[in-house]
Amino acid sequence: MLASRGFSIVLVRTCRAALELQQEFDFAILDLDLPDGNGVDLAGALFEKGVMPSVAFFTSSIDSELLARAHRIGTVVKKSHGAGELLPFIPTDVAGPPQSQTTSRGRSQRASSSSSLRRVRAR
Repeated sequence: MLASRGFSIVLVRTCRAALELQQEFDFAILDLDLPDGNGVDLAGALFEKGVMPSVAFFTSSIDSELLARAHRIGTVVKKSHGAGELLPFIPTDVAGPPQSQTTSRGRSQRASSSSSLRRVRAR
């Protein structure tokens, strides 16, 4: 879905792998239930590192406390609603296909993600 709209995607399956990435992102799409932690704590760590400005959570989690925490810092889309429901929450300045291989800041476009279905796009 995102790749067909011109986004590059790097997929990672754990919080640790996401935190080891050495790049900046336009936005993150994270799951809440990850093998070595949760998406809310991961988002907080990525915000603290200054590598992404916004986050959406794409999840099947039923943990009401975790869902409430996620709602406080980003958008939450249930997987049962489908990935297409994420599109309105992609920041508008990156929602279309890239005009070139380099952003206005002069960095190559890259991407990253958390967990098997979670994606993040980078500049």
